Amino acid sequence: MYLDSIAFKAMESGIKQMALKQEIHAQNIANIDTPDYHYKTVSFQNALKDARDNLGKKEYSFKAVVSEVYETNVLVDGNNVDVDKENLELYSAYNQSSAIIQKLNSAIGNLRYVFTNANFK
Repeated sequence: MYLDSIAFKAMESGIKQMALKQEIHAQNIANIDTPDYHYKTVSFQNALKDARDNLGKKEYSFKAVVSEVYETNVLVDGNNVDVDKENLELYSAYNQSSAIIQKLNSAIGNLRYVFTNANFK
């Protein structure tokens, strides 16, 4: 069935990880005035490698890595959150999740069409 397919699992994982990415960037924005707060970032590189290595298997899930970045200082109080960058990342994650949801809705719509118009005699 399609709900057990690799494509569906990839879209499901993608939606979850984009939600995590939105949460992290929203948290960074919320802590703009917190002294010595270091912004967090989400990485998917290892997840893509793992997914490529497991291509023939039925398991497919992204593993995001959340890490703090200490290298840059934007504000005098030790806080390194760049609000413009965080807003851009938040909007980018929103667009990516919207695209995945649109693709998922299209795939489910195709299944709905088949089930409602097929003659199963």
